[in-house]
Amino acid sequence: MTTNQDNWNQYFQKYGYVVMERVFSDQEVQRMRKEADMILELILNSSNSLKRQSRRLDLVKNDSGYLVRKIQPIIDLSLYLAQISGDSRLLDPMRTLMNEEPILMEEKLNYKQPMPGLSFGFETTPRYTDRFPVHNDWAYYQAENYPQSIISSAITLDDCPTESGPIHIWPGTHKSHLEHESVDIGLQVQPSLLDFEGGEDLLLPAGSVAFFSSLLVHNSRPNISGKARRMMIYSHYPASAKMGMDVRNGPTRLREAPYEWEYTRMKLRGEGEDVFRAGIAGDLV
Repeated sequence: MTTNQDNWNQYFQKYGYVVMERVFSDQEVQRMRKEADMILELILNSSNSLKRQSRRLDLVKNDSGYLVRKIQPIIDLSLYLAQISGDSRLLDPMRTLMNEEPILMEEKLNYKQPMPGLSFGFETTPRYTDRFPVHNDWAYYQAENYPQSIISSAITLDDCPTESGPIHIWPGTHKSHLEHESVDIGLQVQPSLLDFEGGEDLLLPAGSVAFFSSLLVHNSRPNISGKARRMMIYSHYPASAKMGMDVRNGPTRLREAPYEWEYTRMKLRGEGEDVFRAGIAGDLV
């Protein structure tokens, strides 16, 4: 890990990632958290009011209750987070790493946010764990013939100590694609190809940015901190790939927008049943 701007590009080429700590100010991070809370309220409450789980929403249910794993996509729901996707503090390093102009391909907000005591009036299809398998992103992208040169940037909205289930990486695994297999929670590197006990945690303060190759193997363990571990992730592709506009997240936006607008109209009519109101860490109504 390095923050030395004289050698971070060389470091990325060698290890497949680079970290820049405290890129965003406390004020900017706090605004991102408020946007994350607003999105969480909208998606949970619209799902409950309309008696259907939004396809943006990735839920976990275990002995402690519900946990929101992630919401994807999100920038059509937040002007501020849409603006951050084009911030020079993300794009300028990517231009150097790619040696091309980066174009936004997809975005998601990983919450890992516990919701103890929350219940819904609709049928859910939750996972049972908030951990992510040992994988690289290109294992998912290759089915659409996306280039391996995609780079993601992960902005930490909260501090990421060990108990929060931080991103765990295997440095240097970006040099060639490792074959994956299907498991119950997604795609996973074939165990014979990698030491699953190896790698390292990215223990980062809020406001930091981790840039990583689509080929870099990574995962995360469950969040046992009792607090949210929010991380805003943008993925950009090089302009020469000519992939078009919003080809990956666009269909979900189109499917879900009518339901979100219907919920908004219900609120204006004084209808609907809100089950969640976000506070600093997220409080039930």
